[in-house]
Amino acid sequence: MAAAGTGYPADVIREVLPWWLGLTGLWVLTLSTPSWPEIVVAAVAAVPCAFAARAARQAVGGSWRPRVSWLRWLLAIPATAVLESGRTLVKVVRHPRAGRFDTVGLPAEPDAVHQARAACAAAVVGCTPGTMVVATPENPSAERELVVHRLLEGDSRVLDEVRR
Repeated sequence: MAAAGTGYPADVIREVLPWWLGLTGLWVLTLSTPSWPEIVVAAVAAVPCAFAARAARQAVGGSWRPRVSWLRWLLAIPATAVLESGRTLVKVVRHPRAGRFDTVGLPAEPDAVHQARAACAAAVVGCTPGTMVVATPENPSAERELVVHRLLEGDSRVLDEVRR
């Protein structure tokens, strides 16, 4: 069923609209002093990018089902990034080959939700300097987990949020 007056099916709009909003918002967040012309350029440039994101998801056969409750992960980023920045710098200066690979268990969820969680988690975890997602096992019978590279010992608030 096409959305009224657009010629696009409603499912296309439901997928492209959040991408467009997110990409426009991301661009605006990078501006030191947003002006209307810059906001308009952000909104226009985000349109083809949003459609490209949908096409990329289709190309890899992804069927993501993200949850609104995952937005709470974003709240953990600022404090974690600040805390880990200093600790990471000290660790790398003292031990240039610091770091280890670790696995982070994820909740048991349907495949579409798990794929979305893994993709969103990779983006959110990558916003902190102490941890980076390296891989997500694709074997459906494997444990639901992320393989991460960690520079710091102990827990990360962002990882704790992703595990919930």
